Amino acid sequence: MDQVSFADSALVFQVPPFEFLNAPGFAAARDRLVAGKLALYEGNHLFNRLILEEGRFLCYLAALSLHAGQDMGQSSTWLTLGRLQREVTELGVASRNRVEAQVSCLRKYGFLTQQPHASDRRVRLLVPSAALLARDAGILGLLVDGLSALGLSPTEGRSGPLEPDLHRAMRRATLPHLPGLSRLIRRHLPLAPFFAHDCGYMILLLLLRGGRDGGDAVIGSGYQRLAMQTGVSRTHVRRIVEAARDAGLLTTTARGGHDIRLTPAMWHAADRWFADKFALTDLLLREALPAGRTSAAA
Repeated sequence: MDQVSFADSALVFQVPPFEFLNAPGFAAARDRLVAGKLALYEGNHLFNRLILEEGRFLCYLAALSLHAGQDMGQSSTWLTLGRLQREVTELGVASRNRVEAQVSCLRKYGFLTQQPHASDRRVRLLVPSAALLARDAGILGLLVDGLSALGLSPTEGRSGPLEPDLHRAMRRATLPHLPGLSRLIRRHLPLAPFFAHDCGYMILLLLLRGGRDGGDAVIGSGYQRLAMQTGVSRTHVRRIVEAARDAGLLTTTARGGHDIRLTPAMWHAADRWFADKFALTDLLLREALPAGRTSAAA
């Protein structure tokens, strides 16, 4: 049943994912993370469509990481469209044209701006908006809060969105790990029905919340309600749910996607995904914190 191995070379974690998975409070930390992410994502259909699919997500993450790692004294570090295209195409998740289209969408809706460099106005720098940075800090903050609850990471009991300096440091630490992160996503093959489609991750989170809240693990929302919650078509939702059903992650017993039941395979796959997320966040946090702080808190 375990199609995900924690013993590959995608990333070298400081705390192995299985330690998070086996921690007594893991299920509660997972449920709080799901609820917290939905509180940030739910209702923002535009943002969800722009980033919640593997290629788009990695493009967004690369932009934030490159922005955090910029040194204005070194032109090779500047966040330009060309550099973003090189970083993302090397990951093998999107073409140069697709990256440019993603940047155009982010600019159109105010998530990114393009500004001339102060000393060389021929150079156009991409700049994430305050809203995009705040949302990313909120998401990372949820993961760090989960680490704090599990007691396996140097979180020092903090809670809430990350302070700007720590957020920036964690995104600087993300940059060299982007190839490993891309491989990490791809190794979770059981969740491919969700990761490979627009708003698939949002649908996964909604199903996990519904399965937990349903008591007997029956989710009665149906395709139409999921479509309204995610901002995609009912047909798009049906295709994702049917792909997940065919992969053995859930069952449906009524027309219209009503009475969905999550299978043990779904919880098994989701738990391994969130264990990896906690382990990755722990790695970034340890690399972002000063050495003295990390050793004192560990």
